[in-house]
Amino acid sequence: MTWHRYSTTDLEREYTPASRVENIQTYLDEYARAGQISRQKISHAKLKYGPHDDAWLWLAKNATPNELNKKLIIFVHGGFWRRLSADDGTFLTPGWHDLGFSAASINYSLCPNEPLETLVKQTSQAIDYLLQSYEPQNITLIGHSAGAHLVAMKLCNPKSPKFGGAIMVSGIFDLEPIVNTSVNDAVRLNEQSARQLSPINLVANAANTPMTIVWGENETDEFKRQSREFATAWSSIRDHSATTQKEFKSRNHFDILHELTSRDVIDLPSA
Repeated sequence: MTWHRYSTTDLEREYTPASRVENIQTYLDEYARAGQISRQKISHAKLKYGPHDDAWLWLAKNATPNELNKKLIIFVHGGFWRRLSADDGTFLTPGWHDLGFSAASINYSLCPNEPLETLVKQTSQAIDYLLQSYEPQNITLIGHSAGAHLVAMKLCNPKSPKFGGAIMVSGIFDLEPIVNTSVNDAVRLNEQSARQLSPINLVANAANTPMTIVWGENETDEFKRQSREFATAWSSIRDHSATTQKEFKSRNHFDILHELTSRDVIDLPSA
């Protein structure tokens, strides 16, 4: 694994997306502010998908009278399993409504309040809850950063169906390097649990959901490696179609989310 070549200091920097931007808080504040405006302007139903206090989601149905009413985008936020909430993901709702989709933003517990295994189970539970109302072929799953990991874990569950598409945005798919970074102060993995919770090791279990993996030009080398290697692993499985990969020029780990409300991006998995 190439990450073994890094010093402790360099590995920490590689797994700190904020190291490539001037001020991470600018982006986090933007998510929160735009999400609040979105929820004020568009009706979002807050729905419980499980018994845990954190087990809820926002669902914003699109009332536009066309065939796309049946189509749903499910978004799973990032934050390295330690921060943010479903509130932040709602800033994307207006753009997805403009494209004709309904939109759901999933909330989940955060580490260290709950172990990572709980976050994986909650994300799966939330998607299953939405599957009661939407056909899997009409669902596009989108995960950002740690959210991409959680979506990938759902896709790699052998009980999961084939979805209409999945878009992984600047994700983490091999958790072994995380054990050696400060992120693990909250996530609390060991080498064994990191391997067990790494979707790159589980792709053989996954149905052939059309897959797109995107990242920003201004990402660290490790985040780019993670995306490229997961794309290769996904495509290498027999009966899996080729993964679409795209690097967005001038985008970083945080502002790349603005690309997700483009028809060109949303249509990539089915292209």
